[in-house]
This record gives sequence, structure tokens and C-alpha cells, in this order.
Amino acid sequence: MPSILDVQTIEKNREELFSRTNWFDSTSQLQNRVKGEDLDKYFLLTDSEKKGIAETIRLNVSATPYYLKLSDPFDPQCPIRRMIVPDSSESVLSVEESSDPLHEERLSPVRGLTHMYPNRVLLFSNHSCSVYCRHCMRGRKVSSPKERMEKEDLESAFDYIRTHSEIEDVVISGGDPLNLSNARIDWILGELSSIPHVKICRLGTRNPVTLPFRITKELCSIIESHNNDSLSVFCNTQFNHPKECTPEAKEAILRLLKSGVSVGNQSVLLKGINDSGEIMLELHKKLLEMRVRAYYLYDPELIPGSRGFRTPLQKGVEIVSYMRGKIAGMGIPQFVNDLPGGGGKITLSPNWYLGYFPDTRQHAFRSAVTGKVHFSFEPSGSEYESFYHILNEQEWEKLIADSTSR
Repeated sequence: MPSILDVQTIEKNREELFSRTNWFDSTSQLQNRVKGEDLDKYFLLTDSEKKGIAETIRLNVSATPYYLKLSDPFDPQCPIRRMIVPDSSESVLSVEESSDPLHEERLSPVRGLTHMYPNRVLLFSNHSCSVYCRHCMRGRKVSSPKERMEKEDLESAFDYIRTHSEIEDVVISGGDPLNLSNARIDWILGELSSIPHVKICRLGTRNPVTLPFRITKELCSIIESHNNDSLSVFCNTQFNHPKECTPEAKEAILRLLKSGVSVGNQSVLLKGINDSGEIMLELHKKLLEMRVRAYYLYDPELIPGSRGFRTPLQKGVEIVSYMRGKIAGMGIPQFVNDLPGGGGKITLSPNWYLGYFPDTRQHAFRSAVTGKVHFSFEPSGSEYESFYHILNEQEWEKLIADSTSR
């Protein structure tokens, strides 16, 4: 049990941090970010956390006062705290881990640009984030000043895009691209708008979650000015837990929506934080209330020091299965694995399809809502029967029996 003095000191330190921050000003929030060496002022740290802070092999530590306020200073299992504060698992490099498991650097023709898919590229716009999340899959780059993208680096990336007419879709990530100045964001979007074959731009930002005050009217006006007939701008953010769904976050999302930007959510499945159907269902219900549609649920990447976050592959399948029938389809994310080695994303889902019985031309399915077996017919003369899992007569009779016994 913490002593009364410890509790009072930490509460006082938090009050002082919050009071000296001009709360609704994003610059003040960034100026008052809490670094690793100061975490003991705002959390009653465990031995595991002290070891993690001292010996982490991950990225630097930093959190805005806004996001830190969402955390519990006295509960080591607080989900927000676990995304802010390292623990001892971050000091261990497992044999299966890699600093670049997706081979983004191997697939980088010019600095800061990854060309994995034929018609899409990922632009690493900057190295800075408002909060350095402990599960960040780009820890090799994020928070490192050596990875700063200068204007000439970005110009080289744009030159590459201009000379590759197959590129239609540009994902701007980082770091957090919305940590850039308004002028730099305006320039980047303007450059993309000037490339005739680029039709889609996707902004990958966690600022609606960690620094919602950055989503200002001025910023949204800039985005809206480039969201036009020649370029369609989308935004994907990352809410991982219901505690992140605050009124301030909702206000930031509504500003983006009013600028004509569709907002989707890409959660990361994190052990002990959101790895249950109940938490994911609550999160995505709150997101729909905020008018954010579900997009992806990521299986954690095999990055250094990440053993404390990784879950069994089946866990994501179970969560998606649990959510089906309890929320509208637009609130259910696709569970994806971004394949190591640069294989791209694949979706993993519960197997509701049970198989096909050629004699009756019927498919068998298991209902996600009732659990009952249902049947549907294949068109006569179909040339696709060989593509289906063929049920033998014994399997078919059992399914028939199951369908009538419930």
C-alpha cells in the first residue's frame, strides 16, 4: 500500500502539471510533455516499471498532460498507464522480434517512403508524436531525431510518386503527421494534389486520442481545402480503449468530419489492455457514438521489447466473433495480421461457413447470432463448386440433425 505522503505528493505533482499547462492549447500540451525520467513524479511506480524506464529497448517516453490525466497513478494495470509507462518486458529482446518486421526499409526506394503495394505508398512524414505509445510498431524511427524528415527528403518522395503513375493512394504517417506545422501540412497536401494520378490521401494520426486540441478549425480548413475533386482525404486514428473516448476527442472527430474527412479507427490488440470481447464491444459502441467507423484490429507486430503486449492469434478471431450480432457491422473491425517480411495485410475471421454438399447444391452456415445451422443454394450450372469445402454425407446428415434439434 502506498503511504499517504506518496499519494499526496503524486496528486500534488499532477495538479501542478495540469495547472501550468494551457489546457486547450496544443503547443502548451507539447511543451509540458512528461518524459521518462519524470514519470516517478506522476505515478507510484512498480519495480517492473522502474526497470522498464531504465532499460527499455523501445522508443523514448513522452506523454501529453491531457493523455496522462486519463491514467491512474496508483493502478499499474490501468490501460492508459500501460500505454505510457514502460515495464520490464520492454528490456527483453526475444528471438522472434525484429526492429523492422514488415521490411519497410527494404521496400523503401527513397528515404521515408515505403512502396509495398503496387498502387499505394506509405510516406513517413516526421518522427514526432504527442505520446510515444509503448506498443508503437515504428519504434526504430519514432522519437529519434536522426529520423527527422527534412523538406528535401519529402521532395524526393514526391518526385518518386510523380514518376510512378501506378501510385493512386498515399498514406501519410510517421510519427504523427498532424504534429507538423499547419504550413508543412498545407504544403504536403498541396504537393499530392498536384500529382494527377494520386487520388487518395490517408492521414494516420493518433492526435484525436492523445492531443485532441491539435485538431483546430485552422487545421481542418487546410485539410478541407485539399479535400476536393482531385484528391480525397481520409483519416485513420487509433482508439484502443473506452477510456480514450472523451468529450474532447469527440469534438476533435466532429471537426474532422465537418471538413469532409471520413474517420476510421485502427485498434491494436494489446494484452491486458483491450484483449476481451467486452472491452472491444464497449470501445466500438462509443466510437460509433462519436461517428467513427471501425476499420482494423491489428495483431501486434513482432517488434523489440513487445512480449508484454502480444496476444495469441486466436484471441483476435474470438473478439470479432463475440462482437458479431451485438453491434452494427460498421462497428466491427477487420482483424488483420500485417505479415512479417513485407507480405502485406491479411484478414482473419471466424469461420461461419461450414461447407458445401453437391448432391443438394446447398451451403451450410453457422449463425453468429443464434448459433444455428442455416442453408443456402448454389446456382445451377455453377463452375465454382470445386472451390468450396465439400462435406461428406455423414457431415451433411449431422448438420441437418443439428439444424432441426435447436
